[in-house]
Amino acid sequence: MVQQSLVEYIRRLLEQGYDSGTIRTTLLNAGYSPYDIDAALRASGSAPTRRISVKPLVIAFVIILFASAGALLLLKLMQAPPIELQVSVNMFSTEIAPGQEVVVNTDIRNPSGRKVDGLIDFDVSGPAGKVASKTEKFSVVTQASVPASIQLPATVVPGDYTVFVKVSYKGKSEQSSGSFSVVERVERPAAPVEALKKEAEEVARELQLTCPGGCDDLNFCTNDVCVQGTCRNDPVIPCCGNGECEAGESQSSCMLDCSERPVDPAEIGKRAEELAKSDVGRAMEVCDSLVQRSYVDGCLSKVAEAGGNKEPCTRVVNSDMRDGCFIAFAYKNDFSVCAEIKNSYMKTSCNTWAQISATQPS
Repeated sequence: MVQQSLVEYIRRLLEQGYDSGTIRTTLLNAGYSPYDIDAALRASGSAPTRRISVKPLVIAFVIILFASAGALLLLKLMQAPPIELQVSVNMFSTEIAPGQEVVVNTDIRNPSGRKVDGLIDFDVSGPAGKVASKTEKFSVVTQASVPASIQLPATVVPGDYTVFVKVSYKGKSEQSSGSFSVVERVERPAAPVEALKKEAEEVARELQLTCPGGCDDLNFCTNDVCVQGTCRNDPVIPCCGNGECEAGESQSSCMLDCSERPVDPAEIGKRAEELAKSDVGRAMEVCDSLVQRSYVDGCLSKVAEAGGNKEPCTRVVNSDMRDGCFIAFAYKNDFSVCAEIKNSYMKTSCNTWAQISATQPS
């Protein structure tokens, strides 16, 4: 059974000028099965018949407006987040004698986790203006500490000084600064920059022990963990969905692997949809036999629509699919689901439709 809400959504996109290939790719990324997408595309046609709504045209305008905004939002979410580095400066010593080295440690954090190379410019200024400068290279994935030593002239006068730090990367820049004083005599010697570099290397080694690149091998039949900086992908046995009926699996617990003949998730989903018309509880049990979470969530969404029952939606784990399951009821003027929707865009759309519906005759 083709999801009517999906057919209507595809028709709206076709009316807005999107081609079927783009629509299919977007729905695949949203978690819909290829079978459901192709069936809905066939049902929608390239030139759907337009029906005159009994509600004012403003409702249609609002729906199209929100659908367009949703598509743009989805495309934006699919893009990689921009790289924005966070920079802070630490001074090894706040009192430096003329002719000594100012040791500065620049901490750089990279929330994006993508490797970035760049330059760090150091400028030292005091009562007489700029007295010294230096440039260092850096490379960071998640976090880096870049120590630098800047030689002060022996002729600098005592007073308050500032180290201005500018981190430049990919056409952007971040700035920070640190302060110190030049005094006639310093009792303790400044630590050499080599010591700070060693400390920075130790911090980097500790960071690597957390496997910053992640350990997901995209295999649902393994448990992926990071152990002292090394990824370990332990097999899950038995694993429902790998095509083998293993010890501990049965036809009731894993229909995908242990049925008498090959069964695909779409066939089980159809069985659950038919059962939902008379027994939603039993239909949800059939969905659970799919085991793999993406299959189960898709099956529960279909059961909710086929049975006209919102309970299966509450058991959908994926937040986007759960919101999609609930919003289908709002299309049918059941606005009690608005409170259950987590996505701010969908919740706003749902509440807007509810307000419009309340002010207009059926």
